[in-house]
This record gives sequence, structure tokens and C-alpha cells, in this order.
Amino acid sequence: MHGYETILLAEDDDIVRDATVAILEYGGYRVITAENGEEAVRLFKESRIDMLLLDVIMPVMNGVEAYRIIKEIAPDIRVLFTSGYIAEVLDKELIQAKDVRLLHKPIPPDTLLKVVREVLDAGR
Repeated sequence: MHGYETILLAEDDDIVRDATVAILEYGGYRVITAENGEEAVRLFKESRIDMLLLDVIMPVMNGVEAYRIIKEIAPDIRVLFTSGYIAEVLDKELIQAKDVRLLHKPIPPDTLLKVVREVLDAGR
């Protein structure tokens, strides 16, 4: 389950972002971080990204908005959303899309690495 791909992580909580980076790097991934969706879109345009790992609820621009913009640029981009909010608050259309995965926080490290690998491998 060891990775090598580049993941763009957008997470507004410093502690969660740092912990997620540590887990992903332990799994062999290269991680580029953003604090909100707007920054994620900018970084996506500047880098070669294999997968997005986006928090759904963030200030400035949320993860769903960022994903929709990025998907226009790269229709085949793989994405995994995370959220600490209950499903009723989240975008129903997005959650029900067949190509979208959502993990609820807190996420155990082994689960995160397993699902990231599944999402990356699903695009092959």
C-alpha cells in the first residue's frame, strides 16, 4: 500500500493538516498543502497533482467549489473529501456522485492510507 504520487491536501485546521501530511508522507506520498479551496486551485494550476484530498468545509472557498473548478481543468482528477460535519450539512449531489469518496473525521491513519490508495488505483 506504499505510494509515490503527489497529493494536494486542502485543510483549514493546522493540527489536522499537519497530522494528515505526516500520515501521507509515511505512506510514501508527496504532499502539497493548502489552507483553503482558493489556495488549492492556485496550487493545482502550478503543480502536477495526482489526487486531491479536500476538506469539504473551509473558509474563503470550500472543498466542493475548489473541486468543481479543478475538475473543469482536469476532468479525470481523482478526489477524496473529508469532513467533520454530518452528511445532512454536506452537498447531497456531490456525496451521491459515483466517482466521489467521503471520509468522516476523525480518520484512523490506516483507513486514510487504504482509501487514498483505492482512490488512486480506481483511476487506472
